[in-house]
Amino acid sequence: MAARVWRRDLRVFSKLWKGALLPTFFDPVFYLLAMGFGLGTYLSSVNGIPYKDFIASGLVASAVMWATAFETTFNIYFRMNEYRLYDNILATPVEVEDLVAGEMAWACTRALIYGSVFLVIVAAFGLIGSPWAAVVPVFLVIGAACFAVIGLCFTSIVAKVDYFSYYYTLFVTPMFLFSGIFYPLNRLPQWTHVVAWFTPLYHLVRITRGLILGPNALSVLGNTLWLLVVTSALFVVPVIYMRRRLVA
Repeated sequence: MAARVWRRDLRVFSKLWKGALLPTFFDPVFYLLAMGFGLGTYLSSVNGIPYKDFIASGLVASAVMWATAFETTFNIYFRMNEYRLYDNILATPVEVEDLVAGEMAWACTRALIYGSVFLVIVAAFGLIGSPWAAVVPVFLVIGAACFAVIGLCFTSIVAKVDYFSYYYTLFVTPMFLFSGIFYPLNRLPQWTHVVAWFTPLYHLVRITRGLILGPNALSVLGNTLWLLVVTSALFVVPVIYMRRRLVA
């Protein structure tokens, strides 16, 4: 049943992909050009890694985060509250668990498209340093699942679309800035390391950077395990709250 929800979203996206894909895709490209090829002319390397390579590998992870965040906040909210689409879906044999799993699967698919396209751009700029970059898309899906379940948790709880400004301002944007994409965290106070460790983007950045520039197997496995555990633990939250809103 979850596959039917996913297929419905894919069908809609196939008609709107040009307008939906380009805005979010351009964001990391602009950051790469401005920071990597702009600031990078003054800052040659970070921890022995050329600055362009350093931020490019992190921006692959951020492309996944932004794509998943938008899909699981505004898009889900309007399907659930404005269009009342989920009322119709749940009138079929689809259960709430199927609905949540299907929407998570679609968010991961959309994030995979964004992340993989940007990975190709990074390769075109010659910023790939390891053949292990070929398996990055697999880990992008794992990271996207974690972002998706967190976004669904928030969307299933909030009552008004206005509250999404808090989600982006207090969670998504700080995560983007303080997950080690643009600079190593060892220059910041120790408490920032602790806070960053609890954010999924920090772990996905470490995975993508490790695979694109040369893997540390233990680091990749450890960060992947963190993402999987958080995703599994939080899955029940949007199921509970969506059931309350849509069924009870």
